[in-house]
Amino acid sequence: MPTPYDHKIGLIYWTGQSVGENSIEQLAQTIKTQMPNAQAVFVKTADGADWQGKYDKKTQMAINSFSDIAKWVNVLNNFGLEFHAWVVLKGQNVNGEANRVRETCNTSGVRSMLLDVESGPGYFSGGADSARDLIQKIRAGIAPDLHLGLNFDARGAHPKHIYIDEWLPHVQSLHPMVYHKDFGIDIGSALDNMYAAIGNIGKPIIPMLQAYGGANPDDIFNGANKAINDLGCPGVTIYRLGTMGSREYEATRRITFPTTVTPPPPADPDPDPTLGGRAIIIRSGDQGYTDGAYTPNPNWQTFTDTHGWNVKYKLTSASQDVYAGYTPQLPNAGRYKIEVFIPNDNSDASSVLYFVVFYRDGQRIEQKVSIDQSIYFTEWVSLGVYDLDPAQFESGRVNQVDYSDQHSAAVVFSAVRWSSSEEQPVVLTNPADYGFDSPVGTTEERLTMQIWPGAWKDANGYARWYGDSAGNGAYHTGADLNLNEPRWNMDAGAPVYAIGSGVVTWAARRGDVWRNIIIIEHDPLPDGTKVCARYAHIEDMLVAVGDRVARGQQIASVGQSGGPGANYHLHFDISTTNILKENPGHWPGKEVNGVYQHYVDPKAFLESHRPPNRF
Repeated sequence: MPTPYDHKIGLIYWTGQSVGENSIEQLAQTIKTQMPNAQAVFVKTADGADWQGKYDKKTQMAINSFSDIAKWVNVLNNFGLEFHAWVVLKGQNVNGEANRVRETCNTSGVRSMLLDVESGPGYFSGGADSARDLIQKIRAGIAPDLHLGLNFDARGAHPKHIYIDEWLPHVQSLHPMVYHKDFGIDIGSALDNMYAAIGNIGKPIIPMLQAYGGANPDDIFNGANKAINDLGCPGVTIYRLGTMGSREYEATRRITFPTTVTPPPPADPDPDPTLGGRAIIIRSGDQGYTDGAYTPNPNWQTFTDTHGWNVKYKLTSASQDVYAGYTPQLPNAGRYKIEVFIPNDNSDASSVLYFVVFYRDGQRIEQKVSIDQSIYFTEWVSLGVYDLDPAQFESGRVNQVDYSDQHSAAVVFSAVRWSSSEEQPVVLTNPADYGFDSPVGTTEERLTMQIWPGAWKDANGYARWYGDSAGNGAYHTGADLNLNEPRWNMDAGAPVYAIGSGVVTWAARRGDVWRNIIIIEHDPLPDGTKVCARYAHIEDMLVAVGDRVARGQQIASVGQSGGPGANYHLHFDISTTNILKENPGHWPGKEVNGVYQHYVDPKAFLESHRPPNRF
């Protein structure tokens, strides 16, 4: 599918005070002189329902109407540059935001429009209805051949949080933000992750590369080269003008395009669900699957997922109207990982209850596990690792219900998978394996002496009281790690790493405030001291109960807390007792002695237990 970006390098412009130039002419001259191979300039024209000029102090460059856009178009054309527009959509004033986009797109000379849709404060906060209404109003009010691109964060659950399915039918290209330095990974991995997440959608991908915040200028060229030649992307954009200097200019000048671009085949989000034939899978209609209803009209509905499997779904119920059961025919006794497949569609419920049957000391146990289906995007999600024996009645059975205190959210009853998990604990013999690093930050930052690395801050320190003067609050058990520089919510979706080696003892949802929690029983200190760490308010969990993890291994991404003060951050604490193994959601509240009894200052602990011979 041809795009206006084929074989082109695009440069992102934000606002006048973000660049050193004082006029459009000066900016165009800089581009032509320093990056003559760049052809497209993406200019921000609106923020929500406001013209971008409201936030621009340079009147010669400010955009306050379509006549200002026309001036930009004419000046850029005089320098042989194309004008492309971009806007941030918020879903708060649908008519006003649609009007800004339509006025921009209907200005002569505007080549395309990028719709920047991100989740979090200051960005898109409307629901699915707002997204649908907004994009339909935009498309209905512009020329049918005006190209719309979707600019968004493709990691983890971010596409679900912006209701990507509402936008996709109306846009012609995808512009994922590949801000690898902010993500804490190398540019190659960031691009591979991006393509694995959205390469199967079937629309041209023009990645937006990072040129700010200390990113290595060489990564501009390396990223563009990989995107163009390995992933078949027709073009690239670079964020942003004003943060680029001589080294970034030089890296951009090295970017070239082949005569023809052949995209690789679409990425398969789940290429081998049977794990090479080693896993048991039960789906709706398979042997071992049963369901039933407690009401005469259960309102079951069905759809086909990415595998072509038939999936049942319905709205949640406050009274539990239906149930489904999945009973496997296990080949032998042993340890099994149990997972459920959460498709993208019709999986909006944030607290879905599963019950896993297993036996301990001959006693039947039904382990309740709560999964937030809304944060998963076409992936398998662990319910834990269990010792199962087919000789015991219904050992390994999984039951699912539609009960929830969340009103009218879609819940899927999808496939369940059982696979052998024979991982054994590892005994550390090399002293270099001991020690702990920060759970956040880039690889380079976590290897420094700075415990909360880079611009990460602890918003609620250890044993600190936070609350109001009336006594409503609690003493904090650890750290609330935030990254809000160079812009707010930079921590949203940031990688979370295991601070040291150990074994996962919990990886599941724990209520609406904690949301997802991972507990790792880290290897004891040389003197035998127990170390358990809690990583909470997370999403995109990459490990399951029973998994052995290594220091520095990514285990999840930073998510959003629940409750009235919900925001993106990582709650991180360390206990030297068994309390977190026994109760992953333990919270002493107003009892400060409970904090001192079970928890230690995480910053001081990490400072005292860095890996040996590191510095």
